[in-house]
Amino acid sequence: MSASEHEDWPDALEALSALPADARALVWVRRTDGRSREAVGWLVNAFRRADGVILVDGATGDPAALDATGVHRLHVIRYR
Repeated sequence: MSASEHEDWPDALEALSALPADARALVWVRRTDGRSREAVGWLVNAFRRADGVILVDGATGDPAALDATGVHRLHVIRYR
């Protein structure tokens, strides 16, 4: 198990791409609202495959849309 913190999606995706094949991780997306207050977070499931990374919205099960609006920090938490 490991964890890392990133400022934007490209950095988080780079960290996910560096994981070994078949690794699993969560991405905890922390956002701020228009008043710079932390808003509700969002969890994304990440699956590292030999041919790339798959990101799945933790709430819907759909492919995750990587919206950078209000992103404060992204935490990549490898659990497998």
